[in-house]
Amino acid sequence: MATTPLEIVVVDDEIQITELIELFLESAGRNAVIHSFNNPREARDYISTHPLDVLITDYKMPEISGLELLDAAPAASRKILISGYVSEIAEDRLQKLNAIFFEKPVPMRKLNDAVFGTV
Repeated sequence: MATTPLEIVVVDDEIQITELIELFLESAGRNAVIHSFNNPREARDYISTHPLDVLITDYKMPEISGLELLDAAPAASRKILISGYVSEIAEDRLQKLNAIFFEKPVPMRKLNDAVFGTV
């Protein structure tokens, strides 16, 4: 019996980060479709018109922040925020968004667990 693939959106203005996360998630061998964006506006447009199960986004990007993208994601989706700017992120805001936070460099095993539901 085939399962529906997990729809994952990865957003970071640094292409190296999106490529690294995408490569890592693909190597996990799980049933997933990964959509990567380096432009947060394009990502927001995609999020508003497509279903998704998991959103992984950087916090600090030009024009649109990761928190704004988390706000735009469906309530039922798993939300993961990554950043090197820990001091700027309000923990209560993350809790309200029901989001998981990882500091850069991202611990890939923990990210894998968060994405595929073992956290």
